[in-house]
Amino acid sequence: MDKKEFYAKSEKIINETFETMKKYAKVVAEKTGEAAHVTRLLIQKAALEHQMAKSFSQLGSQVYQKAVRQGEMVSLADPEVAKIIEETKKIDTELGQVEAVLEKERKARGVKEAKLKAVRKKTVKTS
Repeated sequence: MDKKEFYAKSEKIINETFETMKKYAKVVAEKTGEAAHVTRLLIQKAALEHQMAKSFSQLGSQVYQKAVRQGEMVSLADPEVAKIIEETKKIDTELGQVEAVLEKERKARGVKEAKLKAVRKKTVKTS
């Protein structure tokens, strides 16, 4: 199996996994009654994770190409490698922001659920 075929198969697998994650995020959101906002965040998170996987694949491909196939030393200063790393850092930052918002939404939802349970308990006791 040559390099192009290997990376084509890898990308196909990554794309299929991404599509499956999108479907599951939608199903989970529907079944748990999460708001549309949270659903969009979950899909955005899956998309960013997909982009990260592709970036890592590209980085690995570059390192393999230079180190193994061309027998060169791999340097982080190499323009191609540096570009991929910079793009990956941007994606990682955005992913962190989305995860922070999701965590905030989950905590807010937990607080709302706790308040609702407390109100239900008071209602049951006074009945």
